[in-house]
Amino acid sequence: MDGAGSPSARPVNDRPQAPEAPFLDLAEDLVRTSPLPLMLTGGITRRDIAERDLDTGVAVVGMGTAITLTPGLPERWRKHREADRRVEPATWSGKALASAAGMARVRHPMHRFARGRGTRFTTGPALVLLSERRGRRRALRGCRVWPATTRRTEQA
Repeated sequence: MDGAGSPSARPVNDRPQAPEAPFLDLAEDLVRTSPLPLMLTGGITRRDIAERDLDTGVAVVGMGTAITLTPGLPERWRKHREADRRVEPATWSGKALASAAGMARVRHPMHRFARGRGTRFTTGPALVLLSERRGRRRALRGCRVWPATTRRTEQA
């Protein structure tokens, strides 16, 4: 850990900077210049970051991954506790494939949660990625069949 209290903080101009800082700076600029309310989302897992976003004038802070990982996160924050789970990234050599697997590992429990099933993070990245790809193929197959069926019905 460094002086910023975060293992991944990077120094910028001899000053430690949290990984979220570039996005927070962009959000501040957008809030200042946009007449529309702004929603900021993506990787927000800590209360201090969410509060800083709201303090800059952001109207809504989205925390899909954090809430999926810890469904009671707002209540935990009220009790001054942080999230207790993280999705570990896939550590594959191919960055694009590792990134796709990491996102699939986040979407998988979100889909389970949306169907009323518990979130589960024990499924490995390769299995989740293959399962998601199979589901997409199945869905696309239905999309290809629909126009052909519609044409046959219209011709009859």
